[in-house]
Amino acid sequence: MGMKPLFLRTAALTGALALVLTSCGGDDKKGKPPATGSSTGASAPQNGVLGSQPLFQDPQARVELLALERVADKAVVARMRVVNQSAQPLDFGSMLSAEAGDGRDVGTFDSNAVSGIALFDGGASQLHYPLVSSAKECLCTRANFPKVAAGASWDIAAAFPPPKPGVGKMTVLFPGAAPFFDVAVGTRADGTVPVDDSGKTVDAATTETRPPRVIPVIATTQNDTGAEDDSGQDLRVRISSDVLFALNKADLSPRAQTILADVAKKIDASTGTTVKIDGHTDNSGNDAINQPLSERRAQSVEAKLKTLVTRPGVGYESKGHGSTEPLVPNDSAEGRAKNRRVSVTFTRPKPAPQPAATGAGRPAGPQASGTIAGSPLPPGWTGAWPKKAKVTVDRLQRAADGYTALTMTVHNDDPAVLNVNSLFTAPPGDGYKWESLSGVVLSAGGKRYRVLKDDRGVAVAPRMAALDTRLKEVGQGEQLTLTALYKLPPEVSAVSVEVPYFAKIDGIAVG
Repeated sequence: MGMKPLFLRTAALTGALALVLTSCGGDDKKGKPPATGSSTGASAPQNGVLGSQPLFQDPQARVELLALERVADKAVVARMRVVNQSAQPLDFGSMLSAEAGDGRDVGTFDSNAVSGIALFDGGASQLHYPLVSSAKECLCTRANFPKVAAGASWDIAAAFPPPKPGVGKMTVLFPGAAPFFDVAVGTRADGTVPVDDSGKTVDAATTETRPPRVIPVIATTQNDTGAEDDSGQDLRVRISSDVLFALNKADLSPRAQTILADVAKKIDASTGTTVKIDGHTDNSGNDAINQPLSERRAQSVEAKLKTLVTRPGVGYESKGHGSTEPLVPNDSAEGRAKNRRVSVTFTRPKPAPQPAATGAGRPAGPQASGTIAGSPLPPGWTGAWPKKAKVTVDRLQRAADGYTALTMTVHNDDPAVLNVNSLFTAPPGDGYKWESLSGVVLSAGGKRYRVLKDDRGVAVAPRMAALDTRLKEVGQGEQLTLTALYKLPPEVSAVSVEVPYFAKIDGIAVG
């Protein structure tokens, strides 16, 4: 039996978030992969290996983390090894290479190298990608469409921009495997990084490099009054104007008192000295109406917060933007409602302590599954609907800083093919770009926790459009495993998993 190679270029922020379809029986017909699921926690350190994770594209292959070490204040060097115990070659295609999230990324990575591997600094909410020399060459292993022969191994190394002094742990993200959470960062004097099989090396401590590619990551939590966006540095509270004000009015509603009192508590817990308040409208009416209305609404929120915030030394900056900065297109009633808002932005309060992380995550159990819904069908869906498809939640693994990896598997026992290209993608108005796992939501206590995304709108989840069409079409007897990252507060110990077009899966414990 053979396994079809996975040809996948991950999005810039995919990191360890993998999407894989295993198969057997030849190159043209996919077969049913092992029924035991695809994700287990990283193994414990042993024999010089800090941990290992199975590769989702072949459970008989794994990636081992050998070292994560800071080189003075110049870099952090990660050393890994891919071990292929399968009888088939392991073909990575281009999945280990990064690609641009937008124009800001051009020239910041080397696409002919393992530039898609990343380190995640949870405290700062930032992804660190491998350093690039002034000659635009990655300070990492250089390989174009690498393959690992059956029974062979492949050593990989990469030098990353260092985190701030005092950061003692980071998460390692390897495309095609679950995250290595909470890895202790050691030290080493030698910054030498091997870059190819010829023995060529670069010294991360002395090589002149281009500006580092360090990208902010945003965690969004939605509730019935709006949403909160946590960038790791700032907290932006978005409140629906329909909740705060009557139509075309700037006087606060009775409910606004309770909402703004909660915002004031967060400002009191913050250490920042400036609170920014921004009013926005939809495009109904005209600028002569919308601009002054947005200004008055921002001023009303500022005036109320001044009476509620008790911490001294806080200054306020309020501004109205009219309809010039929509979150989403104003082409529907839902879109216009999202654009009518007031945002309050301030330094993020210090996070509460997280519960102790288990490391491996807690298996969800065979009962944790949701069957496919019969209606409505996805927009543009053609052909038969696979009524016997289901999703199982394999694992929820929480790191010490609250970041949580969801691993789920799509199973199809129906003759009709399930094409997942855009099936799990969030609606356009949710602020994500590209097809991904962005529509899968964790919910608890009236709040909805969204897949992490970078400040370009790229989800920290697989980019579906990069997959070969055959891999996105899950046939009868086949399964597809996906992983995405979220951030959960310490008080959340169980969640519901909401997968588009599948029944909600309740009571999933967070490990």
